[in-house]
Amino acid sequence: MPLQSNLLVLAAAAALLAAAGCATSSPPSAAPRAVPRMTEPVTADGSLDEPCYRTHAPVSVFVRAGDGGPADTTTRAWLFWSGDRLVCAFACADDTPAAAPPTARELDVDGQDRCELFLWNGDPGAVYHCIEAAPLGAVHDYSGRFYRKFDDAWTPGAEAAVAARPCRGAYAVEMVLSRRAVEAMGLRLAPGERFRAGLFRADFDRLNGEPRWITWKNHPGKPDFHTPDSFGEVVLAE
Repeated sequence: MPLQSNLLVLAAAAALLAAAGCATSSPPSAAPRAVPRMTEPVTADGSLDEPCYRTHAPVSVFVRAGDGGPADTTTRAWLFWSGDRLVCAFACADDTPAAAPPTARELDVDGQDRCELFLWNGDPGAVYHCIEAAPLGAVHDYSGRFYRKFDDAWTPGAEAAVAARPCRGAYAVEMVLSRRAVEAMGLRLAPGERFRAGLFRADFDRLNGEPRWITWKNHPGKPDFHTPDSFGEVVLAE
């Protein structure tokens, strides 16, 4: 799709996000969230122009981390699966994203606006995996063990594609993980499979400032997503 058309798609998404406002209901239910099975291919380009984004509702209402109140800015996210891939995407309303071009230092992402996907098989002794992406395409991927024992050397490598695309008043992030990448994380792509996931967003006013944390599943106390109760359960639908 031409760049101009992609920008029009994102502009429309930004308008929808603005119309949705910041109102929200109570924190998300603890029931497993169903992950729809997709039938068409999805390309990691940040455009969010595939039919699945129009035909399926976002996976959750995002809330302010810590107290579960209405988030100050609107976030939508989707999860999809097929026999050969897992897809996660975010559409974020943001007039002033704090972002910088990618560098050789993954930790540079830590001071930027970003969307985060955490995946875990639910075994307390197992490794969980994290992919964080900023609006201009910088990525930080790593694995961890409870509590906050990180391995920045981990990467899904060529088995994952991550892209971001800014637009006026919004930005989008799209992550596509191959079946091999998912299985290497200790998960399976099959109907009825259940595992744990976390979808989070850091919203900065300026580079390296203090973020507002936004989450799809709130847990009380100081925002900290590296705890088991920050993950929600998902189930792969038929």
